[in-house]
Amino acid sequence: MTKLNSREMKALFVLSIVAPVSILASLRLTRVLQEPRTISETITLEAVKWEFERPQPDQSIAIFDNLNVTYVGNGASVTFSLELRQYLNGSMSWIPPGDWVDMKIVINATVTNHHGFVNDVFIVFQNDSQPSTAAWLRTFFSFENLSLSDVKEERNPEAFTKGYVRLTGTSRPGQIHFSTVAHWFLLDASSDRAHQIVAVYELIYYNGTAYKKVIQPFQLRFVGG
Repeated sequence: MTKLNSREMKALFVLSIVAPVSILASLRLTRVLQEPRTISETITLEAVKWEFERPQPDQSIAIFDNLNVTYVGNGASVTFSLELRQYLNGSMSWIPPGDWVDMKIVINATVTNHHGFVNDVFIVFQNDSQPSTAAWLRTFFSFENLSLSDVKEERNPEAFTKGYVRLTGTSRPGQIHFSTVAHWFLLDASSDRAHQIVAVYELIYYNGTAYKKVIQPFQLRFVGG
């Protein structure tokens, strides 16, 4: 075995430090390892409240009410949209018993600082006092500069959380888009029973200096007729 001289020993020592640091930096640049993320501020916008009288049994009606909120501030511009499209009766055989609501979900965001980016998007349906479920129509998922990281539909009609979807920004995007269709199933056919659900949109972004979270709740209520 060849014995190393003092100069070779110093070079080997320096290499043992530099190589791991270089590998770690490379992994962070390729997003294999994520930088620690601390959200410096959470902005919760005022809840949008929407109410509609539930139609009589065996009736289906077109609604097409579009709820839109635009947030501009802290280095970002975000539009949250929820369109109530149709209320359909439960006579169709392919759906669970009871009536259901057809909705379209849209979120668009732009980070104005060129060092900033969108980190992730999270949308959840929750908190119905009556038995109900929610379903995502995954064939209608449309997204730009995002990747789908998690999606769930809760089959227990008594559960607090009905379903959610989470998307992550790809390559630190300055602009994103996501849209899909969702169904809210009211698991009864009684027009005099009220249902209320909350759709919560969350967006986390980096504005060039800090991480921010914007939350927009939509409270949807069908009143018994």
